[in-house]
Amino acid sequence: MNGALRLSRRALLVGGAAGSAAVLFGAAAVRADAAPRRVNAFVRFEGDGRIVLVNPAVEMGQGSTTALAQVLADALDADWHALRVEPAPYDEAYGNPHFGLRLVTADSAATRAFWPVLRAAGAQARAVLVWNAMQRWRCAAADVRTESGWLLHRDGRRLAYAELGPRAELPGLLDRLPALPPPPSRLVGRALPRLDLIDKLAGRAVYGVDARGADALVAVLLPPDRLGATLVDAGAGAARALPGVIDVRPLPGASAPIAVIAQDTWSALQARAALRPRWQPPAEPYDSEAALQRFAAIAREGAADAHVVRDARPASGGAPVVQTLQALVLSRHVTHAALEPLNAQATPAWFNQGADLVASTQAPSLDMRRAAQTAKRPPPAFSVQSTLVGGAFGRRVDNDAAGAAAWLALQLQRPVHVLQFVGDDIPNGQVRTIAAQQLEAGLDERGRIVRWLHRSVGSATTARLFPERFAKEGFDQTLVDGSEHGYAIAQQRIESIHRPLPVACGFLRGVGAGFNVFAIETLVDECALAARADPLAYRLAMLDDARARRVVEALGDPPVPPGLAAGHAFMSLRGSHIALRALVGRDDAGRPRLHRLQFAVDAGRIVNPALAQAQIEGAALMGWSIARAEVLDFADGRARQRSLADYAVARLTELPPAIDCRFVDAGDAEPRGVGEIALPLVAPAVANAWARLTGERLRALPLLGAGSSGG
Repeated sequence: MNGALRLSRRALLVGGAAGSAAVLFGAAAVRADAAPRRVNAFVRFEGDGRIVLVNPAVEMGQGSTTALAQVLADALDADWHALRVEPAPYDEAYGNPHFGLRLVTADSAATRAFWPVLRAAGAQARAVLVWNAMQRWRCAAADVRTESGWLLHRDGRRLAYAELGPRAELPGLLDRLPALPPPPSRLVGRALPRLDLIDKLAGRAVYGVDARGADALVAVLLPPDRLGATLVDAGAGAARALPGVIDVRPLPGASAPIAVIAQDTWSALQARAALRPRWQPPAEPYDSEAALQRFAAIAREGAADAHVVRDARPASGGAPVVQTLQALVLSRHVTHAALEPLNAQATPAWFNQGADLVASTQAPSLDMRRAAQTAKRPPPAFSVQSTLVGGAFGRRVDNDAAGAAAWLALQLQRPVHVLQFVGDDIPNGQVRTIAAQQLEAGLDERGRIVRWLHRSVGSATTARLFPERFAKEGFDQTLVDGSEHGYAIAQQRIESIHRPLPVACGFLRGVGAGFNVFAIETLVDECALAARADPLAYRLAMLDDARARRVVEALGDPPVPPGLAAGHAFMSLRGSHIALRALVGRDDAGRPRLHRLQFAVDAGRIVNPALAQAQIEGAALMGWSIARAEVLDFADGRARQRSLADYAVARLTELPPAIDCRFVDAGDAEPRGVGEIALPLVAPAVANAWARLTGERLRALPLLGAGSSGG
């Protein structure tokens, strides 16, 4: 076992396991009176024979409950039907290695980050069982093997995990455990049903909005009428007089919202509607289109403080450039539209010096940080328990509700549950940054790209969230994601330029790749057209990585139906490689209509094919919705789109009737990222198909134009 992955004595002998919001697939009862036995932080044997697996990742619809259970149970060689899964408590033992052991689920990193950890935990638990069997049977490790929840002696004796597990002794030293070869893989790679599905269908699943305590007050927030406005007077007289209202308080900080606290949600909403606040407008109200044009000017000219992502030059002068293609690519704000309200409940603790929070969050560690910052208390005084999440998409990495709930609970010395509905979050929440990108491709006499410039301008989320870290590192990886393409170009320079914006720029599924790959792949496609080359063959000629080449080749060259055109895109992200062919025609209004998406994906080992395909399909549909018409415009400091009614999420009739997904080399190596990788490819593939269908190059997102209603 790799020393970096060895579970500590604390994890082995103490291990965290808490919470009862569990998913249960029963096993035959053995002796319910036996005490549970914690083998390590991730495995507990119950007295009735069930095996509890503690899920270190937040379940937000992506399937971590099932996929990570498969990983651990496979290494443990457990009976799948004996499993129960519960969410991890707030404990550093469950920190994500991808995020420096912070409790964060994001970046398509749940399965790929926890794969080695859970394989090690499962192997350790199996070794504990084998060691106990060795003591009982007085035999060597070589005499014992495991099979789907059974310990089998070579002479025919057998013991069920359900019988031995609750009575297993824990060796004092890890080194006393036998070194075992891994069992045959029986669960990884199978499309097993989702473990959380039954509870969700039956209405037993507990989300953050369901987790309100009986004695908790409800708070809703009224943000300033413009970005950057400051409160002059809350105008709370009428609101305070309404029945059920407890208090009206402005939250701390410049341009902070007003909190309305009441006995129940309805009373809080009625009181918020009765507020008559006066706000001092900012000196320069935010205009997103004007800001985008400023970004475009910077992208054209460059800036002295640009972060150089890549600067490669040939040893000699390189091939001469005979043709240069340029593109200025613009993308506008989009947002998450997550249907479960943002939420957090805070209960005072530590003699009202801290609080225990429960929330639908992707990042308990960051909720703790936000609660501490807002309440001005030391971070250890706060803990955060995550629940099931009803839609996240990156929005719940930075959960505004956590800070508000902590501050209000400590002010009122009572539990407070903060809610921010989707209609509140669309005009007043976090957004993906606008971006302007200047690209230049120099072609040699054979049409090959021999010189490449990619300069992007956007607003870095980490500069807002972690200013000290941003100042030290000088760039935001999520802003440059996707710009670090895998094409072998002799001379290339990639730059990222950060400029702050008054709107809160946050993480959104696919992050920077959502606009960077659009710019790259549309220009590469234009270069292929200029070279009179097949678009896939043109890309293959620039790819040296064998995995990347296999993915592009896997798309093949099927016939294109009459009246349609095929567009292609390729990307490497989160350790995965993915290629897409989009079949596009015209709708009745003469706009792009998407008919089919065909993906080829190398995401390493696929733990659960059904879950992986669902992630590709879900990200692809979100990618098409964003690419097609989603936009959040700001004028005079206010969002023009105020609710789901006028935020142009794609409707069912606008979605493609077919999405195909082929996984390449799905049994090789370790898992790679899956959750985000399909989203960035849809926009460029559709734009490239449209160019081949009509000759028109689309250079901006959304494809149907800023302010489109999607009609």
